[in-house]
Amino acid sequence: MSAIHTTIWSASSSFGLNTAAAMAHKLFRDYQRYRNATSTDDRRDAAINGAVTAWHMCEWVWTGITSYDRHSSEIKAFLGVVGRPMERGDIQDWAERECPSLAICRSICNGSKHVISDKSMHTEMDVPDPNERGRGKQLVARAIIKQSDGSKTDMEQVLHDAFVFWGIQVTNEAVML
Repeated sequence: MSAIHTTIWSASSSFGLNTAAAMAHKLFRDYQRYRNATSTDDRRDAAINGAVTAWHMCEWVWTGITSYDRHSSEIKAFLGVVGRPMERGDIQDWAERECPSLAICRSICNGSKHVISDKSMHTEMDVPDPNERGRGKQLVARAIIKQSDGSKTDMEQVLHDAFVFWGIQVTNEAVML
């Protein structure tokens, strides 16, 4: 059994979601809600909810590892931890290294909790694309992330990257062992 497949019995405030894999499935649903939003408010909500879920996956994986074997030399090597005990931040550092979109999710997660973010990016709802209008369909704005270097990323891509990353990590039996 892999560390990340561990059922986290203490996840009593998660409405029955008690594994990292169950949370990855939630992230996929958040991504689908973003893609299929029928209003700008629904798309905004799905963008924030998806970012929070994606970033908090680090906690789920950490808790799974902690209950399995925090001192595992294989897990430490996988995460790049050398010469010291593994810490929660090692999961976060590894996740951001392996999936840069998670740094965006972290910033959105922290910004939605603390009102401001410490990252050099700005989020906004872009002007709806008139080409997306279907018969009887409301125009829906896209959630855009503007980086300090001037580049822009659509939140759809961020959520896609995050769910692919976490899906691979928490559903592959051999990935961390």
